[in-house]
Amino acid sequence: MRRNLFICLLLAGITFVLYWPVRTFDLVQYDDPLFLMENPEIRSGLTGHSLAWTMSGVVAANWHPVTNLSFVLGHQFWGNNTGAEHLVNALIHALNAVLLFLVLNQMTSAPGQMETRCRGSWLTGRSALPDWRSAVVAALFAWHPLRVESVAWIAERKDVLSVFFMMLMLLAYTRHAQKKPSGVWRPASWDYWLALVFFALGLMSKAMLVTLPFVLLLLDVWPLRRISDWGVRSPELKKRNAPRPSIFKSQLSPLLVEKWPFFALAVAFSVITFVVQRGEAATPSLAQLSLGLRLENIIVSYFRYLAWTIWPANLAAYYSFPFDNHFYLALWPDWVVGAAALLLAGVSALCFSQIVRRPFLAVGWFWYLGTMVPVIGLVQVGGQGMADRYTYIPLIGPVISLVWLVSEKWPARVFPRALLTTLTAAILIGCLVQTRHQLQFWKNTETLSRHTIEVTGENPRAEYILGLGLERQGDIDGAMIHYRNAVTSQPRITEAFYALGRLFAQQGRWAEAEKTYSTMLTDDPNDFTCHLGLANVLPHLGRLPEAVTQLKAAMQTCPDTPDALNNLAWTLAASGETELRDGAQAVKNAERACELTHYRETMMVGTLAAAYAEAGRFDDAISTAQKACALASESGQQELLEKNQELLGLYRSHQAYREAANPNASDQSATNRPPDSIPR
Repeated sequence: MRRNLFICLLLAGITFVLYWPVRTFDLVQYDDPLFLMENPEIRSGLTGHSLAWTMSGVVAANWHPVTNLSFVLGHQFWGNNTGAEHLVNALIHALNAVLLFLVLNQMTSAPGQMETRCRGSWLTGRSALPDWRSAVVAALFAWHPLRVESVAWIAERKDVLSVFFMMLMLLAYTRHAQKKPSGVWRPASWDYWLALVFFALGLMSKAMLVTLPFVLLLLDVWPLRRISDWGVRSPELKKRNAPRPSIFKSQLSPLLVEKWPFFALAVAFSVITFVVQRGEAATPSLAQLSLGLRLENIIVSYFRYLAWTIWPANLAAYYSFPFDNHFYLALWPDWVVGAAALLLAGVSALCFSQIVRRPFLAVGWFWYLGTMVPVIGLVQVGGQGMADRYTYIPLIGPVISLVWLVSEKWPARVFPRALLTTLTAAILIGCLVQTRHQLQFWKNTETLSRHTIEVTGENPRAEYILGLGLERQGDIDGAMIHYRNAVTSQPRITEAFYALGRLFAQQGRWAEAEKTYSTMLTDDPNDFTCHLGLANVLPHLGRLPEAVTQLKAAMQTCPDTPDALNNLAWTLAASGETELRDGAQAVKNAERACELTHYRETMMVGTLAAAYAEAGRFDDAISTAQKACALASESGQQELLEKNQELLGLYRSHQAYREAANPNASDQSATNRPPDSIPR
């Protein structure tokens, strides 16, 4: 017990110290603002309304209410403290390392497990080994550089939080399984229902856990040993010429029945995830990604993840989907990809053939193959081909297999054992050093994006994210360089076109802004943002009738989303061109935008006040502007507070606001808040 406590404290302490530098890190312009600065429900802290929102809100095309709740609670306790949010991720990750050790130790150190041999081939009861094998697996999990993305990226709270509940689930399931090792399934224990609750909480943190019911079946094989013999006849049965026993009827069938609630939850959350994400814009679109290209990427990804486990070099925040000219697919000719597919099949067959003698090989390997399925790319969502964060759960399996295999094969004499200890320590220290090195790139958007571009080559998404970071810092010229890179590379990034058009307009470069928006409309005639951008740019080119046409087109194509409604309402209320203003329509759109955001978004409430003023409803404009000021003050949005106080003075004088000199009047975000980040 004391030894286990020491290992737990050591794992947690080193892991937390390893990630201690994140307390000074900034957020990155890649999903982080969606969870923090730009989310009115989270910024409002713990209220009845925000609690209701956590159960229904969709952020970055994902429904994860427990993760949302963690951010709401975080803002309640420490406000906009980015460092505190980073440390929460680090703390949960440290707890996950401890829980993984405890799970493995409990599974492999059960009474009688130490002396049990699997047909005379593996572990023979050296008392210290179960503790230290489990500890090595937990340390490799916690300190490997592939974990940096999941921990140092605030938006990936869902990764560390889901695994926290996953480990609690496995602890409860192990207690249940050790009470009922085999035979006909009897009524479930409290541990069983507790495991089911933790599974549900894990799914509500991140739906990637949908494959866990299959993992439970693997763990039933080893180390829980609820499925034994695998149809191999015992010597007594052979003497009697008795038939081979049926594993399915005697053992597997009851275990499948036992797990039907877990499978039911997995199916339900799979459907929810599909429905939520089906509207997510993939870059490139699924129509451009043939099944052959996706299968090729799947094979390459399975091997590259394993290669990075052994040699974690050139890790990045974003790996573009591998078109033919992409760096890592270009290194894999078709015949090599075919050979790799055969090798995957061969390794799978070899591990399965060892399921009696060395079951840990099959469990670890199929853990890896199976848990990677939700993110391997069979169904492509987004433009990434791979991601470090995808390995947070799957690579636990191969590490277990490797550690147990080494412990079996390594000689037990004193000198070789000391050499093994030295090699293990060297590997762990190497992981610590490389993780600390990788961690420095996550300090802010600029350092992360520049490193990503450096190690991946042509990367339009990273170019765009770098542009966002530079624009936030006030480096407009630098931002435009990288936005241009993002629109001239493949695949082209739609948001970079919007950003270029917005910045051209801010600088009075009307012709270039018009060309940028028109180029996008050629690809998508129903692009709301481009119609609205042209409606603001064309008057400066003396093409007012065309601007009116673009505004009408924007009104026809306007999706029922808060940002689009708000931007359109602002143009209708505040444009300096009389032909573009429509107070009644502005009020209608602004009220709808506020309804969708429950009147908690400062910018949208401010737009509604401007719409009321344009419609001549100055009493409503005054009260609404006062509410906008209060919201800005509560959330610490000083720039928006000053802007709305200025507008409030106009409304009290019965004057509507005009932005005749501002070419980007329809997009308050360009002047009153930093540029938006992008969803994955």
